[in-house]
Amino acid sequence: MKAFGCVLAPLFFVAGACAASDQATAPATADAAPGTASSCGRVSIFDVAPRSQDLYRARVMNIDGKLAGPTGAKTFRLAPGKHTLQVAELINSDQFNDVQLRQRDMRADPYKDLVVDVAPNTTYLLAAHLIEAKRNNITDGSYWEPVIYQKNSEPCH
Repeated sequence: MKAFGCVLAPLFFVAGACAASDQATAPATADAAPGTASSCGRVSIFDVAPRSQDLYRARVMNIDGKLAGPTGAKTFRLAPGKHTLQVAELINSDQFNDVQLRQRDMRADPYKDLVVDVAPNTTYLLAAHLIEAKRNNITDGSYWEPVIYQKNSEPCH
């Protein structure tokens, strides 16, 4: 029985460590009071942006000057209030010709800031908006802008 207990004990601690690790790496980038769902909002980069409105994927690089969480995170939990998101565009490369693609890769500052006033129990969907009228202005970056294209009221957890 002791041998069996010894096997289970390490598994329990590993499972506990994994659960603790998941909580530690959850995409929470701002402090919210623990256990209070109404004290947070979320920004999501889950790619459901309508291409018919020239909306494309975006990536959150920083939130309020801090790294935005684990790589691959799609949702970022934030305390209510104003937050500055540093955003990179991930517009499909088939939207650009060869010259534009080279210019896009060589831009000195590929990021743009977006200030979001986060309300409790609200999820904000973020996208990169391709501005058709400025699609040739690659070098100055004016061909796109970060936008919140939808707000959903839903519990924050």
